[in-house]
Amino acid sequence: MLSRVADALYWMARYSERTQTNAHILQGQLLNMLEQSGKEHEYIDHWEAILNICASKEEYLSCFEKIRVNPLIEYLLFSKKNCNALLTTVSAIRENARVTRDSIPTELWELQNAFYLSLKEEIMGRQKPIPIIVLNSFLQNVRKTSLTVTGLIEGSMDRDLPFYFMQVGKWMERAEKTIRMILIVLEQHKHVTIPMSEIDGAFLLELSEATESYLRKHHQANLLCVIQYLLQDKHFPRSFMFCLQKLEEAFIHIEKDSLSERFLVLHSPLKSSIFAMMNMDLWNFTIEDIILLMEERLRQCIEFSQTFATVYYLNEPSIQP
Repeated sequence: MLSRVADALYWMARYSERTQTNAHILQGQLLNMLEQSGKEHEYIDHWEAILNICASKEEYLSCFEKIRVNPLIEYLLFSKKNCNALLTTVSAIRENARVTRDSIPTELWELQNAFYLSLKEEIMGRQKPIPIIVLNSFLQNVRKTSLTVTGLIEGSMDRDLPFYFMQVGKWMERAEKTIRMILIVLEQHKHVTIPMSEIDGAFLLELSEATESYLRKHHQANLLCVIQYLLQDKHFPRSFMFCLQKLEEAFIHIEKDSLSERFLVLHSPLKSSIFAMMNMDLWNFTIEDIILLMEERLRQCIEFSQTFATVYYLNEPSIQP
């Protein structure tokens, strides 16, 4: 497979995962505001966390004086100054789908193209600010489209190189996002004097779409138990451990030779991360220790992505909304 095709498939999967996750986070927060009659000041800490997870607070504050809900929503969804804005990532998905039409199901290209065109026509044409109830409906549509895409990929693609390059993009993006969520929530609590086992972990569960899954298995949602679940659970599809296992599976299928130089360069650090995660006991850690640990894991995720891109000659494309 040509490296430019592998590159487009990989980034299409990363942008798809990023779009789905950011849409879920924003929709959850908007629903919370609707339930509380739109009292933005009561959720400003949550909005700040969401900004740090979905974009960059520093870049946002270079455009706006302070965090306010309507400008922030506009920035996260449609701003041309935000390279992770939802409109930008949807545009990137469509462009990468267009150049890989011979490697993906026809229905997948048609779905991504139709969704992008409807986004431009229906949402961008509206007067700003867009009412919250309309945004909620729009984000729900984004998530439904993402779920349909996932079903098309899982149900109709051959298990060959295009499929596994997309799998690497998906699981790499998800692993990095999970660590970033944990790190941002911990940063918000690092000056709190009470133990982590007494801090409510519901917000982190909401961010990571883990509430239902977690509460089926556990009764207490304190922050320490929630973090342990998001890092180490082998069966929850958004846990860091689950993502690492899926990445390992994809590498094995891509290389097929466990002694090749490319396989060893990628597999050795991945295997070390899986082993370290399996044997980590968070109950002996302070909140500062876990923050340092998450910073180290996030750095490793970024380095791992760069190594994968170098090994397979991939480069993040320049995208324009």
